[in-house]
Amino acid sequence: MARLHFRALPAWLLLVLLATTAGAAELDLYEVTVPLEDETRAARSTAFTAAMDIVLTRIVGRLDAPRDPVLVELRTGASAYVQQYRAERDELWVAFDGGSLQQALAELNQPIWGGERPQVLLVLAVDQGAGRRFVLSGEDEVADPESQELRDVMLALADLRGLPIVLPLMDAQDRRSLSFTEVWGAFDESLRQAGQRYDVGAVLLGRYDAERPYRVRWTLFDTSDAYRWAGQLADGVHGASDRFASRYSVATEAAVEGEVGLAVSGLDSLSDYGRVLRHLEGVTAIDSVAVRRLQDDTAEFGIRLRGSLDNVDRAIRLGGLLRPELRTRPLDPQAQDTASDKRPVALNYRLKQ
Repeated sequence: MARLHFRALPAWLLLVLLATTAGAAELDLYEVTVPLEDETRAARSTAFTAAMDIVLTRIVGRLDAPRDPVLVELRTGASAYVQQYRAERDELWVAFDGGSLQQALAELNQPIWGGERPQVLLVLAVDQGAGRRFVLSGEDEVADPESQELRDVMLALADLRGLPIVLPLMDAQDRRSLSFTEVWGAFDESLRQAGQRYDVGAVLLGRYDAERPYRVRWTLFDTSDAYRWAGQLADGVHGASDRFASRYSVATEAAVEGEVGLAVSGLDSLSDYGRVLRHLEGVTAIDSVAVRRLQDDTAEFGIRLRGSLDNVDRAIRLGGLLRPELRTRPLDPQAQDTASDKRPVALNYRLKQ
């Protein structure tokens, strides 16, 4: 395979590329596996710092986050945030306390990119020269070391950034709609149909020519928009991650003060109520959730924010459980009310069935 070209990468990034080859679709943002030199305390401390560098890259949403002077104390004090760790051969698996780390970042007025991450279908067309052309698949029908190397690199980069990606199966259906010719020609409709088939939030298209390795053409198809740029192989994952981070990161310094009302209709059972409550509690921009009142099929919640209303709305829309609803009739003020803050409802949604 032609040599893969990347910009000069810092040592901590090289660590993750060497240590990680698993896909990111099931990624836990606060769990990392890094190389471990030996079983000494000093080697373990070094590994904790390397693991923290990767987590900061994921959560702050910037590739250069570990080099930010504001975050130096989090890096040097990484062990204080470790919940679990396990040494296996020459690797160390580390799980950090996500809640404590988010709180520390909020106190430093740093952006927080939590679990609001659209799944991305990576469609990479490769022209290796000498007539060898293919679209990278999730698994080779016949073992191919060259394809496997490329797959490992792309998945490791996605793991580093916490970007949940999937690769096409390249089965009979994909070979019709995602042939090399279709992908190289960047036919929007074929790519959007592929996104629907795999039920993803975005499609990342890359066109790699081995004779021009520093000029990979990238396009991100996101809802109705398409964003284009050029760079190296690594710049595809980084470009998509940077865009999503700018959209979904919570700007903690812009947090709304006090409690805000949020109403959800279409709740037909206690199970529906529980699903909605768990969903809201998992939104990064929401600090706490309390029920204000229940009436008919609608629940009104009082939420306290660590970000803006836009942060909350974008996260909820991405989650796919609720859809925005324009409410014209207010809830009965005599209905059950357990909250002392009567600030009006600012966000209205309906549970999707």
